[in-house]
Amino acid sequence: MKANSKTVTRWCLAVGMLTALGAKADPPPINSAQGTQLHGSERFETVNIPLDSFEPASSPAGYTCTKSAVMVGGRLVGMQSCPGANPPVSLMEGPGLVGTSFRAPFEGRSVKLTIEEARCHESITGPAVACTTQNLADGKAFWEYRVTAATEDALSQPLCPTGSGFALAAPHAWSAGGELLQNAEYFTFACAAKNEGSASLPFFVGGGVVAKCIDWGYPPWATTFPLAQAMDYHQLCTRMATADYCGEGRSNTLDGTPLKFMGPKDAILLNAGGLPATLEGYSLEAVWKVDECGGVRPLCLGKKRWDTLPLEATCVNRKLLLARATRPCESMNLSAQADATLLVSYSLFIDRSLVTFKDANGNFLTTTAVTVDTQTLEGGKDVTGIHLDLDGNGVADVTPFTALRKEGPILSPKLPANIRARMGNLIKPLYRCVDGNGRYLLTDRSTCDGISGFFLKAINGDQAIEGFVYSSVDVTSTGQRRPLKLWRSKLMTGVYTTSTQAPAGFWLVKELGYLPAVGQLPGRDL
Repeated sequence: MKANSKTVTRWCLAVGMLTALGAKADPPPINSAQGTQLHGSERFETVNIPLDSFEPASSPAGYTCTKSAVMVGGRLVGMQSCPGANPPVSLMEGPGLVGTSFRAPFEGRSVKLTIEEARCHESITGPAVACTTQNLADGKAFWEYRVTAATEDALSQPLCPTGSGFALAAPHAWSAGGELLQNAEYFTFACAAKNEGSASLPFFVGGGVVAKCIDWGYPPWATTFPLAQAMDYHQLCTRMATADYCGEGRSNTLDGTPLKFMGPKDAILLNAGGLPATLEGYSLEAVWKVDECGGVRPLCLGKKRWDTLPLEATCVNRKLLLARATRPCESMNLSAQADATLLVSYSLFIDRSLVTFKDANGNFLTTTAVTVDTQTLEGGKDVTGIHLDLDGNGVADVTPFTALRKEGPILSPKLPANIRARMGNLIKPLYRCVDGNGRYLLTDRSTCDGISGFFLKAINGDQAIEGFVYSSVDVTSTGQRRPLKLWRSKLMTGVYTTSTQAPAGFWLVKELGYLPAVGQLPGRDL
């Protein structure tokens, strides 16, 4: 287990990010997407399963039997020993585990996890590898399981409600804060993503990032890397895949966000005096590194990620705020990091932060067109360091408006075509409207709702679309959606605002839709 005393933690945080063991390879992902959960099991996310709770489906009558289970790399193996029976010892793996169960502590009681079906896992990186004895022994193939979960007071339900419905078995345990805890007595079920696209144009949604990281070549057991470094890379990968900037188990991304990433050797080859701001259409997100205490925090964020951080991009513990680098990742020289345990991520940011501004005359302006001063941004609800950038040139505009509140995220107007097509009528655009006096409003009709004096305002050819919101919500999802509304001033003619909260002295005009929930499961709506 990793050291977790308060004294050691303080010392580790003070030391900062130091070079870890030398990286031997950079496993290249083929199909990548961020996710919002470690395991993808929603209610049972924090369940760690004791291997000694293994219960075979049946035992031979009249014999006293002992049973046990172990994880051998990514292989879950059960054993039942019944002296005098024929056979006296039974080994169970893959389909042989169907009907077996485990029991894990859960919410002060327990949950029974039963394996209902087993099949050969098809990695999201492809191609499919058959579960032959040799491939399983070599770690090239894995079994995956359809598991049901039953609490003591409820009927059984699927452990993996999203994605493929099947889960990989992964060794060790996890803390509620998303920390990988080395403990050979426990394992977890990691739900796998589902390809909702085609073989040539895959689109993986649902599941959890533990399974994705295993598929990407960063499992929590020794393969390309020795065990200690493999554990570090798995932790690094899961923090990156959930965009957990503060290392606390809190996601800052939308499920299904397209992702590209690379290890230190490939990053250095790309890093000629500074990392490129874009790579094949993807924007630089962060440089992630493991410190000598096993903690993961970004060394820096890309400029665009600073500018688009949504409301939820914060740390619960203010003492663990993301360090404000003196420069964004674009300026970082990685030439000295060849032996570091490190990943560099590029993302198609499908979310943008919607911020409301106000001037001294009571006029409001709600927009995603902002720039961020990384030296003063505090994170959370604080808007210090956020300024208008209506022309999109990366420089703060000189205006009478000051930031008032982060409303939350909306989907980018540059939402990739395949994601937009999949979301179909579940989303709708927000149109940007202005009048001759420089007043702004956002609404869901391209006619500006027929409001006198207002007309569409396009910026840099964006067809006056500020972004997209949900037109409906999934009532079964664990994530709550915040409604966005259009308001009109009771006292000042022609003054409107678009926000989640009612400004003093304003009437409700209409509801516009719902803000997607960062860190929840909008991938279900894809």
